[in-house]
Amino acid sequence: MKRRALCRAAAMLALGSGLPRAWAQQSAIRQSSRPPRIYMILFRGETAVEKGFRDYFAVNGMPVELIVRDVALDVGKVPQLVAEARAMKADLIYTWGTPITLAVAGKEGAVDPSRHVTDIPVVFTMVASPQGSGLVKSLASSGRNITGACHVVPPAQQLSAIRAYRRFERLAIIYNPAEPNSVQNVKDLRAVAASARFQLLERPVPLDAKGLPLAGALPAMVAELAQQNAQLLYIGPDSFLAANRKALTEAALAARLPAFSATEIALREGKALFGLVSGYESVGRLTAHKAQQILRQRMAPAAIPIETLARFSYLVNMPVAAQLDLYPPLKVLNYAELLK
Repeated sequence: MKRRALCRAAAMLALGSGLPRAWAQQSAIRQSSRPPRIYMILFRGETAVEKGFRDYFAVNGMPVELIVRDVALDVGKVPQLVAEARAMKADLIYTWGTPITLAVAGKEGAVDPSRHVTDIPVVFTMVASPQGSGLVKSLASSGRNITGACHVVPPAQQLSAIRAYRRFERLAIIYNPAEPNSVQNVKDLRAVAASARFQLLERPVPLDAKGLPLAGALPAMVAELAQQNAQLLYIGPDSFLAANRKALTEAALAARLPAFSATEIALREGKALFGLVSGYESVGRLTAHKAQQILRQRMAPAAIPIETLARFSYLVNMPVAAQLDLYPPLKVLNYAELLK
């Protein structure tokens, strides 16, 4: 009896000291008959990432309730969605891309509990540079209530992939200066440009009065870079460019400027020539695995490392290669996936 009383007292003390809501929720899930509730905040509608995310749970026989919300490129909607997630007692928040993830979770060391989520586990996806964007200091552990999946191949491997297809001395990059991950990507390329012996032609997209990038500026920017003898257009992990992939890649093709993409969508749904990428569905499955570790295995997000895929895909857009009369070398044909 004494031991039972001591256990009861210890439990009351723990509750009185204020268990984190995230772990109180896990206890509630165990006692509830409903499946775990995942609140998904998307940037530009559903993608193949979400298909992979859904498929993972279906294949593994884990029922989940998915509540999907799309900000439609407007990160200003995030606070009201976070409020809704809390009101709906979400067990986990899924965030797509760097801008949304920063708006939900805040930068490491600058978290404001009145604005940022600290009481519900957050699992992010499609964040190009978690460290470079200031989201975390270490990929081994966030040290807080978040974890997730990256999707971008390291710059050195990307450059090797480019040179396997063709040599170059002048690499052009267009990027959204309002996206931290895009700015970081330019810094990464700039850092290797000198040692890799190429010139980086940087062009930030102009912003409007609200600080939003102007999509209408893209064709003229591409044309100017072509006139300056750029040999290749590099399309980095940039949510704005992904949303405007058709206008960007069609302008590059019209200017006969080959485009390399660091993400899959500009190849499968645009006219980039080639790229070394992480498959979107595979990234979605990796993200779902991390969510499953939290919801089913009861692991703390900080105990789950932030990772990218172990294998990447080399994609070549063959119709574009034909239009540019720039076919891949035989060695690339031996391992590339040819899009037709």
